[in-house]
Amino acid sequence: MACAEEIRSVCPYCGVGCGIVMEVKDQKIVRVRGDAAHPANGGRLCTKGSSCDKPVTSPARLDCALLRPDRATPPAPVSMDAAITETARRLRHILETDGPDAIALYVSGQMSMEAQYLANKLVKGYLRTRHIESNSRLCMAAAGTGYKLSLGADAPPGSYEDFDCTNLFFVIGANMADCHPILFLRLMDRKRAGAKLIVVDPRRTATADKADLFLQIRPGTDLALLNGLLHLLVENGAIDTNFIATCTTGWEEMPAFLDDYTPQRVAALTGLAEEDIRTAARWIAEAGEWLSLWTMGLNQSTSGAWHTNALCNLHLATGAICKPGAGPFSLTGQPNAMGGREMGYMGPGLPGQRSALSAQDRAFCEEQWHLPPGTIRDANSDGAIALFQDMAEGRIKACWIICTNPVATVPRRGRVQAALEKAELIIVQDAYADTETGPYADILLPGALWVEGDGVQINSDRTMTLARQAVPPPGEAIPDWQIIARVACAMGFAEGFSFTSAAEVFSEASRFANPLTGYDISGVSHARLKDGPVQWPAPAGDTAPRHPIRYRPSPDAPPVFATPSGKAVFFARPWMPRDDEPDEDYPFLLNTGRLQHQWHTLTKTGRVEQLNKLNPGPFLELTPDDAKRLGISENDTVEIRSRGGSATLPARISRRVAAGTCFAPFHWNDRFGKALCINAVTPDAIDPVSLQPGIKHCAVSLTRVQTAAPPAQESTETMPTEQLARHLGLSTQKAPDFTGESLGWLSGFLDGLRMAPPENSVPIVPGSAPLSDAQRTHLNGLLAGLYSRTPVATAALPSTDAAAPTLTLWWASQTGRTEALAAQTALWLRENGHPVRLAELSACDPATLSGTALFLVSTFGDGDPPDSAAPFWEALKEQDLTLPALRYAVLALGDSSYASFCGFGRALDERLSALGGIPLLPRMDCEPDYEDAVEDWRPHLLAALGGPAPSETSPALLAPALAPGITRTSPALARLASVTRLTGNNPDKETCHIALDISGTGVNYHAGDALGVWPRNNESVVQQVLAALQVPEETILTLRHHGPTPLGEALRRWFDLSRPSAKLLERLGCTESGYLPDLIATLPAPVAPEDLPALFRQMQSRLYSISSSPTVYPDSVHLTVGVNTSPYPGVSSTWLAGLNAGDAVPVFVQPTTHFHLPADETVPVIMVGPGTGIAPFRAFLQERSARKASGPNWLFFGERHERTGFYYREELEAFMAEGCLTRLDTAFSRDQPERIYVQDRMEEHGAMLWDWLNRGAYVYICGDAARMARDVDSALKRIVARHGSMTREQADAFMAGLTRSGRYLRDVY
Repeated sequence: MACAEEIRSVCPYCGVGCGIVMEVKDQKIVRVRGDAAHPANGGRLCTKGSSCDKPVTSPARLDCALLRPDRATPPAPVSMDAAITETARRLRHILETDGPDAIALYVSGQMSMEAQYLANKLVKGYLRTRHIESNSRLCMAAAGTGYKLSLGADAPPGSYEDFDCTNLFFVIGANMADCHPILFLRLMDRKRAGAKLIVVDPRRTATADKADLFLQIRPGTDLALLNGLLHLLVENGAIDTNFIATCTTGWEEMPAFLDDYTPQRVAALTGLAEEDIRTAARWIAEAGEWLSLWTMGLNQSTSGAWHTNALCNLHLATGAICKPGAGPFSLTGQPNAMGGREMGYMGPGLPGQRSALSAQDRAFCEEQWHLPPGTIRDANSDGAIALFQDMAEGRIKACWIICTNPVATVPRRGRVQAALEKAELIIVQDAYADTETGPYADILLPGALWVEGDGVQINSDRTMTLARQAVPPPGEAIPDWQIIARVACAMGFAEGFSFTSAAEVFSEASRFANPLTGYDISGVSHARLKDGPVQWPAPAGDTAPRHPIRYRPSPDAPPVFATPSGKAVFFARPWMPRDDEPDEDYPFLLNTGRLQHQWHTLTKTGRVEQLNKLNPGPFLELTPDDAKRLGISENDTVEIRSRGGSATLPARISRRVAAGTCFAPFHWNDRFGKALCINAVTPDAIDPVSLQPGIKHCAVSLTRVQTAAPPAQESTETMPTEQLARHLGLSTQKAPDFTGESLGWLSGFLDGLRMAPPENSVPIVPGSAPLSDAQRTHLNGLLAGLYSRTPVATAALPSTDAAAPTLTLWWASQTGRTEALAAQTALWLRENGHPVRLAELSACDPATLSGTALFLVSTFGDGDPPDSAAPFWEALKEQDLTLPALRYAVLALGDSSYASFCGFGRALDERLSALGGIPLLPRMDCEPDYEDAVEDWRPHLLAALGGPAPSETSPALLAPALAPGITRTSPALARLASVTRLTGNNPDKETCHIALDISGTGVNYHAGDALGVWPRNNESVVQQVLAALQVPEETILTLRHHGPTPLGEALRRWFDLSRPSAKLLERLGCTESGYLPDLIATLPAPVAPEDLPALFRQMQSRLYSISSSPTVYPDSVHLTVGVNTSPYPGVSSTWLAGLNAGDAVPVFVQPTTHFHLPADETVPVIMVGPGTGIAPFRAFLQERSARKASGPNWLFFGERHERTGFYYREELEAFMAEGCLTRLDTAFSRDQPERIYVQDRMEEHGAMLWDWLNRGAYVYICGDAARMARDVDSALKRIVARHGSMTREQADAFMAGLTRSGRYLRDVY
């Protein structure tokens, strides 16, 4: 088997620029993980990054060119050569007929630097049009313009290294936790070391949740706050006058200007508390080194550039710039928006941070491109909004759109649609065929994704990473740079575009160093970047990979900025109200943004199943008070209408937004449903300085247009087919193959069914059909399943009092026994005149609990709810509820051999009572043999419900069927085959491998099932008890369910002689429990035979996880048993370990309803099973090996000592050697001074484990519930939070989602 090749690259999503390592095998990416050597992320990846390979193989990929002869004709496939020729011909025709400004390019921050460079070279140097715009105009233009005005050049003056040494983070207009999660983790690392965090946002975001000071500002008033903070810094003498005098200009105007921004006025404008404003200013003054971080919240504003100026003012005034831990740091939203800005890909920009408005810059570029002087025009564009307006008005005839989706992203998108319809020629170059912009294209050109060609990406802190080709592009798709170059050549510009590789393009672009701004990549090449990322400036001869601080030619001298004077500039930027303020018609302010697990318009993330589970759909967030006033409930469809357009989204009621505001993510658009595009609503008013539209500030009205339908309740009364199959002992079967003559006959047979569908009859396969017996049997069974139905009589339920409350029976089960009891109880209630709805507790919303509810619940692990009920329980504990309208009863199933007997039932009862629920009757706690207790409980329940006496035909309480003829109460007799001690000569611990022969017994099992064993008491213990009782063992007792039974047999088989009952303790006069044989020796007097049964607990069967696969061992079943000797001997384990070969063992199979291998054999599996918890995972590995399952498997195993505790070592190493066991991580806790457990190993490999989760891995836990399972669960949540960039609450929700989807499964005891 060929080894996977590892290729280093960069994540294709946000501007953090995380390094990734792709494992490539057979020209496919089989895994993505974080690059631990990359300076941006150090191995961390968010959910998007760790699944970034998934969209590469989407069936929606555009793999060939499409050409539309006319607008009325659907596009048809053509060869790439033909498409490029036609593109060039039509562009050349418009250029020659209508002139340069009739052509526009609209490009993207997702293109490689090479593609961006060539696009701008074509536009400025050859087409000579002034129209090149990019989607960066929608997000980063304000920051770039602001930097140029204040500091002289675009891009942050600092680096990510500043995060590691700053004393204060001032995050404003940025939800880093969701939008830049890996960088936020770096922030949180520093915060834990003592740095403070101030967050300014109109919405309480996940970032705000972590703030030391959260300023929930009124939308549109950020500039007033920034000016107000500077006012206070001046007032308090907290400015650096020496830095101001030495390094800046323009300060003279500032003090008088700031006088208008008193704390009182700023508080009134912003809605913030005056004291909070003062606190923020004081923290900035005290910090010394402080870092500001911002993005769309400030940029997408009609005063966006001024926001950047105001932030720079604060840094310049405090001298907190151009030194470690300090500076204004603009966060970038796309992976190469920084590179595009450096290549000048919007407006008058030229490569190397130059401008076409500068004669010197024009001349430099003409020289580099070997163009005659005067070729490049002294011309500017009017921005992206104006570009589409010019198109709609007919001035722009052709638009080439590359790697972006303006129909979904440009505000007031109706104008964009009108523009695209008006234009003569629309060329869309994309990797996907189904974007919202694609249908407007006359020519569709298939672009390669970033892993399908070489190219450089530049992140937010100026770090260049080479994205290397890992896999070939599909069909005729080629990289963007190559398409641009080929079209340019076909237009007659071959002298400037005859490149043979991306490395050649980069080499030319690297010549555009700019000594005025400090931009220099002349010392960088593709060859150098293959060794690792490089941060610019990186001049020729400079081999250092990092250059963290700009504008410091000498570290011992003050900074020299990129302005003509070398000094940074203060700008007095007044706050002014927006034009689009709320009014009577549009009373709400709409805010838009991103969610953590989706990106942009879902062209990539929308194709990743696990991301869609985390952020499944659009919503409109509004406050409970606003929702109540408008009559809007959760999930109601709401129309959001602005002065420019409308959208309809489901409501989400939340206190994250402030009154009078609402929030909607912009990800979902036409591809997912009608009227979902929020950019049909947003305004296109622009910032006059940067030309960026003010998307974030939009007055809207909200109207409920549809009430949400109540959630459908899945019926749980009919056994699902999967459970039915397991109940019948059926394994998954492959349908028989149909080939040749049989396939032709079957095709005709199905055609006949289509032409004459069966009515009230079941089709059958005639005996003459050319089919084998197996084919005929399978097909007849399939037809019967499809068409065989018996009408169900709709008998009326017995009448009940109309005023009687609704009765619901909620159940929660881990093994299936409680589910079976719940179904029997529901049937019994109906037969006794009580209509009842039966539902699993996982479907219950605690806030809706009312009427009468019965709760039948088991306890799992150490007093916990069954896994499926865990989300309900967390919600019930956390929600602020009162339940005075609830009448309830709890029947709890447990096992008193465990410390937390019926723990979940007890906790549920206490919580419901604390919330005001009214108990119908006291809680009933049941042992595993619950039949007697439930029989006693039933009449009391009926009396509490006010119903009649029990029906004489009530169903008997039967144990759930386990296998034909074999039940808990009628077990099969297996025979001991062998007992093997796994712990060698360890005197302190004994663990045994026990093999039982089940041949001929009818016992069937599956990997993951448990085996029930009915043990017997040790003979020496029986004799001890007999001696204490002083009653002959031949004495006949009358036992319920067993009838007349000799005392000796009762003591050996039916009484539990390990733990005393409450009645025996009372008889002995003991207040504390202990080991029964020791206690009973003090029995003061003989006991009458008729009193004996009440003194003893009934023997209970023991359940053991099966450690063998039936595929490998069809005639035997294996157990891994820890022999308990402390605090006293265990009944079952000591009995099993002491048996001889051939001895009989009464057994039954307890099928699992959840703890089984995934049906998809390609899915990764993570198993955590220390000690005897390894049992089911030995079975899983045997099963996966036997079935040749391709999915990777990872086992965490631990014990005290490797020498005596490495159970099944040889088998596990054999699984490793054959490739079935992909990873084996062990933790032997006592083999070193510091104890190490499996959860420690998990956290050591947290990044990889997170990666497996994002690849769809199932997680299985088996072992001790009291400590191990809790510790592992906590470790998993920490791993998810750390490596998934989530808050603790988000990590809890993520794990709850895994549980609900059946991917987090536990078998703990």
